[in-house]
Amino acid sequence: MSSIPQTYTISDFIEWNAKKQLILSPDFQRGTVWSETAKVFLIDTILNDLPMPQIFLRTKVDAATQSTVREVVDGQQRLRSILEFASGKLRLTSKAPKFKGKTYADLDVDDQERFLSYKAPVVQLINATNADVLEVFARLNSYSVKVTPAELRHAEYSEPVKWAIADAARDWSLLWDDYKVVSLRDSVRLKHASVTAQMFMILDISFGDAGEVNISNYYKARKAKDEVYFKVLRERFDWIIGSIILHFGEDFKATTFFDSPNFLALFAAIAYLKGWMPSGKVTEGLAIEPGTAISWDKAKGVMTTLAQSMEDDEENQVHANFVNASASSTHRVASRKVRFQVLVGALASDAA
Repeated sequence: MSSIPQTYTISDFIEWNAKKQLILSPDFQRGTVWSETAKVFLIDTILNDLPMPQIFLRTKVDAATQSTVREVVDGQQRLRSILEFASGKLRLTSKAPKFKGKTYADLDVDDQERFLSYKAPVVQLINATNADVLEVFARLNSYSVKVTPAELRHAEYSEPVKWAIADAARDWSLLWDDYKVVSLRDSVRLKHASVTAQMFMILDISFGDAGEVNISNYYKARKAKDEVYFKVLRERFDWIIGSIILHFGEDFKATTFFDSPNFLALFAAIAYLKGWMPSGKVTEGLAIEPGTAISWDKAKGVMTTLAQSMEDDEENQVHANFVNASASSTHRVASRKVRFQVLVGALASDAA
């Protein structure tokens, strides 16, 4: 068996399928079916000329008949989606913003040509046996980096909960690119999606324990919710992020308030004062009521002191409770409660 990396255009796959030289469901393929959202997202990827994962084909060359048949080892759902769109059976949705509502026939000629000429990365396993195929994937899995919980969620879910969070993380890329709330290295592994998910959770269920298990449980609990459910959360999310950038971005960019643990606490404090966060353990014993007006200028003064306290020696610390909570397990609710309540006091216009 030899393995040959190549690229083929989508028109190649369409031609092979028409000539019955492409087998989409060999015995070893999984029977999973993609949602419409996943299909549309793939087509949008292609129309925007962005990269897609490799497709693995077992290529069988028959010398007697002088013909070639290609069995899909990995990439069945990608190719089914491509062929469905090419045949006019898939209409694009809001997950393809530039092409929403269009079928293949509705595309401009230039976009049709871009779709057909898109080069898909392919590895051909020439005349491989079933044992060869299994060996290839055993080796691929042995070299791969362990998948993060965020990556698993992104692969597992195709419901609106995933896309609401993914879209928000993408649209507010300056949080990761400019403000480094999550580093580029961590964003590649989708940690920025985990942080974004926690902000949605703050608005939806309150500011509680973090941890990937709790985030995954949130995705599961909201799996049946439609896009309308997340629209209000997204509008509030946008308002809070926009306000943080406007009032604190330049002054506090290099401080603890743009590290993800305290950024989340600041986000939660604003959400609470706006009346957009449900009560929870972090709000217990808090005298300041939701709906209290926010004093951005007052907050800047207190936050400057807090940021300086993070740099001071322990014996000179002001707001030692905030500093100690920032140094402890920042994803536990006990630590979050301290930092959250300090920031609520800093932001509230009528707090001492």
